[in-house]
Amino acid sequence: MKAFVAVADAGSVNRAAIMLRLTQPATTRRIQSFEQQFGDAPLFNRAVKPAVLTALGTHVLEHCRRVLAAVAELESCAAKAADPTGDMKAGVAHGLGEMVMTTPLDALRRRFPRARLQVSSDWSTNLIAEVRSGALDCAVGLLTEAHAVPAGLVRVVLGAEQVVIVGPKSAGKRGGRAYRLRDLAERGWFLNPPGCGCRAALVKAFDRLSLPLNVAAEVFGEDLQLSLLARSGGLGLVPRRQFEHSPHRRSLRILNVADFTLPASVALIRRSTPGRFDPAIELLTTELKARMA
Repeated sequence: MKAFVAVADAGSVNRAAIMLRLTQPATTRRIQSFEQQFGDAPLFNRAVKPAVLTALGTHVLEHCRRVLAAVAELESCAAKAADPTGDMKAGVAHGLGEMVMTTPLDALRRRFPRARLQVSSDWSTNLIAEVRSGALDCAVGLLTEAHAVPAGLVRVVLGAEQVVIVGPKSAGKRGGRAYRLRDLAERGWFLNPPGCGCRAALVKAFDRLSLPLNVAAEVFGEDLQLSLLARSGGLGLVPRRQFEHSPHRRSLRILNVADFTLPASVALIRRSTPGRFDPAIELLTTELKARMA
């Protein structure tokens, strides 16, 4: 079952074998043995390269994740999880990597050296789904009111955040008067590609006013957006904390927009049931709260 999940996650037997610390033939034999339990119905479509999951394979994968998570929880109860061992999979929302990948993870590696960290990055909505499915042990997301945390998961708020509209220094304060979205309808925006929750909130606000949103460029990552805004003008949408720590902040300013606010929170998402990595996740939570403060 572990071999099947590893191949599904890695996309190839070679990479799965490395993750499992097995040889390729040994991994292949485990997959073949597992598939035999399902008769003539294959779990992988090997007619394409690389092989992809069949509809049955996708269904089986979801069950396997739940079973393996339950086994890990049972092991945790038996061993009290004082020194968790194995692959701890954590997700980080785009734009939060620098905050999570430095001091908090350093502390985690020092305290729990037997836990091998595997960190991935994605949109917050996708990270929540992966924690729910068992693909991730925990995730750190930038959550707005649009993000729903389903039953079975816990949201631990690490700190408040605000997503702000940023423009060139020359935008000024308009004699103390606030902007409105209507004033910004003709301006070019540098935004994340579709899938970003903050972009979706901005689109919704423009749609509500029946205003066009002029996307000048889709730029993946707020750091690159701020760099481009500082050089070429335009507008962007970034977490305030990230803007304040940006080397480009002196060339830019936060625009006071009266009819658009986007409060958010940085939160750690985890399953509500006990797991073997609970001590590591608790330490990560403590370190992140201190970093946010």
